[in-house]
Amino acid sequence: MRPQNLNDKPPPRDFREEVTNDIIKLLEEGTAPWQKPWEEVAGGGMPMNPTTGKAYRGGNVIALMISEMRHGYADARWMTYKQAAEKGWQVRKGEKGTKIEYWEPKPGSKDPNADDDERQSRLIHRIYTVFNAEQIDGIPQIPKKERQEWEVCQAGERILKDSGADIRYGGGRAYYRKDTDHIQLPPREVFKDAPGFYGTATHELIHWTGLDKRLNRDTLMKSKGMNAEDENYPREELIAEIGSMMLGAETGIPHDPSQHAAYVQSWIKALKNDKNEIFRAASATSKACDFILGKDRAIEQPEEGQHAALVSASRESAARAL
Repeated sequence: MRPQNLNDKPPPRDFREEVTNDIIKLLEEGTAPWQKPWEEVAGGGMPMNPTTGKAYRGGNVIALMISEMRHGYADARWMTYKQAAEKGWQVRKGEKGTKIEYWEPKPGSKDPNADDDERQSRLIHRIYTVFNAEQIDGIPQIPKKERQEWEVCQAGERILKDSGADIRYGGGRAYYRKDTDHIQLPPREVFKDAPGFYGTATHELIHWTGLDKRLNRDTLMKSKGMNAEDENYPREELIAEIGSMMLGAETGIPHDPSQHAAYVQSWIKALKNDKNEIFRAASATSKACDFILGKDRAIEQPEEGQHAALVSASRESAARAL
C-alpha cells in the first residue's frame, strides 16, 4: 500500500454527482421532491434570494428543495453568508449551508494582440454555499399566505386560457397528443375538486410546451409513446412531474404525484447513467414554466443551456475569424 503523501489532496467535490446521488436515494425511498405534494416540499414558494429579488432556477431549485425537505424549512429564501451580512443579518454559529452552482459570465479580452481563446467570452462554473432564512438571525419574517381555493382556480383558469392550447374533454384519461397538438381531459365534473382538475391540466400543459413550434423539446419530439421501448418517454414525464411541482409552488395549483410510480425505475436508471440528466430536466422544466406563465422571470443564475449556447457562439466567432 502506497504511503500517504502529506501533499496529497482529496479530489474536488462533484456538485452534480452529489445532487444526483441524493435524488437517486430519495427516489428509492419514495420521497424525491416531485414525489410529494408541492406544499410538503417548498416552504411557501419557489426558492429565491431575498437580497437580489431573483428566483433560483434549474438544478439549483431541486437541490434547495431537497434541503428544505430534509431540514423541515418552511421558508423559501436562500442567500450566501456575505449577502446576509450585508443586510445586517447573521447566519447562526454552527449552521451548515447548502451548495448551489453558478455559471458566471466572463467577457473575452479586448486586447487586439490576444489570441482567439482569450478573446472568446465564456462562463465560469462556480460553487457557492447558501443558507436558508431559518438559519439566519435578524431577517424579517414573512407571513405565509394561505391560498384560497378560488385563488387557485382563478390562477388555473387564467393559465389555461392564456396558453391558447386546444383542450378537449371526454373519456377517462388525461394526455397530450403531439400529432394533433391537443390536450385531452376527462370532463371537469369527474374530478374530485376544481384544484385537482387544474393540477391535471397543467401537467399536460407542460407536455404541450415541448412541441417543435413552441420549445422544440427533444424528450417530447423524439418520444414514441408510453408503450414503446423508448427512453425519451420517461424523461419527458420527469420534466412534466417537476414542472407540475414548480407550478404548484408558484401558483398554489396542487401537484398530484400519485401517477409517477411507473417511471421511477427508468428515472433511477437515467440518473445513474448520467449525472447531468436531472440538470437537463430541471433546465427544460424552468423553460416550460416560463412559457406557461408568460413571463421572463428574473433568475439567480444562467441555466445550463445558456452555457452551451455561449460556447457555440464563441466557436462560430472564432471560425469566422479564421
